[in-house]
Amino acid sequence: MAKTVFTTSNALTKKAWEVKLFRDALKEAYFSRFMGTDANSLCQVKTDLTRDKGDKITFGIRMRLTGTGVTSGQTLEGAEESLVTYDHSVTLEQYRHGVRDNGALDRQRAMFSIDEESRSALLGWGGEKVDQLSFDAIVASPTKTFWGGAATATTDILATDKITPALISKVRVWCFGGGSRVQTPLRPVRVGGKSYFIMLVHPDVMYDLKQDSTFAQAVREARERGKENPLFTGAAGIWDGVVIHEHENVPIVTTWGVGGNVAGAKCVFMGAQSLVWAWGKRPSVVAKNFDYENEHGYAWGFIAGVNKPKFNSLDYGSVAVYVARTAIN
Repeated sequence: MAKTVFTTSNALTKKAWEVKLFRDALKEAYFSRFMGTDANSLCQVKTDLTRDKGDKITFGIRMRLTGTGVTSGQTLEGAEESLVTYDHSVTLEQYRHGVRDNGALDRQRAMFSIDEESRSALLGWGGEKVDQLSFDAIVASPTKTFWGGAATATTDILATDKITPALISKVRVWCFGGGSRVQTPLRPVRVGGKSYFIMLVHPDVMYDLKQDSTFAQAVREARERGKENPLFTGAAGIWDGVVIHEHENVPIVTTWGVGGNVAGAKCVFMGAQSLVWAWGKRPSVVAKNFDYENEHGYAWGFIAGVNKPKFNSLDYGSVAVYVARTAIN
């Protein structure tokens, strides 16, 4: 009887292992819950260059029609509206990291498998790298910023200008209309027939928000509505159609205010396609032996690019929200 056997050296086995590694690495990444291939995703992902050559992927966007159209008795011919489109490119970069042990004796001494821990450590690094690249991109150089309290700049923000439910609602209303279309209105993500935005805050900011009695009363009911969707996984609460997530990668400062001593946080308010992520080469691990196979090393790397779309030099899909915070961290 003939048997089909996949050995550890089989190319298909390696491919399957790398696919699993890729999925495991994304599970480690907080931002993975926001990723998807369609335009309804907060972070839209394209994989074109995993199959083709090149170092740049271009995303296109079509703006909404603004004309009023015609009514009965009017001629449409000659009153048509032209499409307005923009494009945005993501350039790929290579990211790598590696670990290497000190030899067979050290592997013998260890009460755990250094090889397995090396793989696990690289997976953790990969997930954190995906997150850090995503956070760096979404908070970079915002073209529209909302402020806590009456502040209009970091120099005049007060220690009491913290986040409030009213501020979240204000940002939400502005984003729906783009400030009377000063910039492109943010598109909410549709989940179960309802529209939601996402707000990323630092844990210190979330602490301040939880002290608000109005917000505290609304959290339990809002959380129940979306508990089955990945968008709500790990959410700290929902207010007025805004799903609030907390993460330590949201930038914090201690130098705001007229005296340069006010603690603050650079939060971000997100809609659909607020980030674009392009894969050129999905993560893979290369094992290598050194010193006549005495030492073992593992390298982990991928080729990808991520940035925040800008059209007409304005951010598309996100705005910044700068607030004071209780300086717990």
